[in-house]
Amino acid sequence: MSLDKTEIVGNTFPSNFDSICDDKFLSLLKKNIFVFERENMGHMTLILKDFYPCNINKYKREIFIKYIICATEESIAISKKYNKSTFFTHLYLNNCSAKNFSLGFFKKINKILSNRFDDTVENLYIYNNSTIFSNVWKIIRNFIDKDTLNRIVLQSD
Repeated sequence: MSLDKTEIVGNTFPSNFDSICDDKFLSLLKKNIFVFERENMGHMTLILKDFYPCNINKYKREIFIKYIICATEESIAISKKYNKSTFFTHLYLNNCSAKNFSLGFFKKINKILSNRFDDTVENLYIYNNSTIFSNVWKIIRNFIDKDTLNRIVLQSD
């Protein structure tokens, strides 16, 4: 299930992000993390090629996490309109390198989302054309619970 840009409903995240981060970082978030509705389900998209965790400070990392939480909540809200409790996530790792990955940051995000949104992901589609992904996948899969692993669909682009 590849993303069709024409199906994007729009970014309706709270405007309070305008007051907590600079315009450049907020623009990066809005461009690369967004929610849309398709077939009566919420879908969240994360495009990571322009994110470099090692180059952003702790404060911006916290904003990044809060933004993902808001996107998740909005995706669930869309699905709930249709009496569904799950949503889809589309994670684009195309053109990513080792600089786009931080094991510690991944573990932190995974823990927060797992604790806060237990059993809400219908499927997580991971799109990837990166040669490094297979090596990274061998590491990160060990930190993902078995039920979530069964919902992950790897897609090569």
